Amino acid sequence: MDEYVVYNMYSHMLTSDRRTWPEGGAMKLWNFRRPLHLDEMAIWAGEVKLTHRDRARLNSKLDMLERIGFEQAHGLDFLAGPLKGQRHIYKLVIHSDRMLRPMLCLGPIDNSQEMTLLCGAIEKDWTLHPANAPERAESNRLDLLDKDKQPPWRVDHERF
Repeated sequence: MDEYVVYNMYSHMLTSDRRTWPEGGAMKLWNFRRPLHLDEMAIWAGEVKLTHRDRARLNSKLDMLERIGFEQAHGLDFLAGPLKGQRHIYKLVIHSDRMLRPMLCLGPIDNSQEMTLLCGAIEKDWTLHPANAPERAESNRLDLLDKDKQPPWRVDHERF
């Protein structure tokens, strides 16, 4: 079983409380990695300057997604998609100071056991910023599937 440090969003401090998630519906989360060993999601989080509340909500949703798995998350409507024009791309719905919309896909290596965070976006006035986020996510997904490119194209997901 994997262990995760629980983030206490009210005191903005990391606690030493460790919890283990059940193996049953758990899925493995990955982050897309750019060619120069740069974590796509970490870069996005730095560029948009996430607040403490944003980070806490994002971590909470990603923890829940890992615990309950794709099917239940999609049924609970905090995972939207597939997006129009991108049949493999989903967006995580996170209501915080800003409407965070990380783009992800099932797999693509093992669709039953893993999901990959492909890129980040923010939704404002029903429009994604950057506007090309779904296309960029699909491009990143295809890079993961391209056997000719230099592996590995993804890294273990780390909390924000």
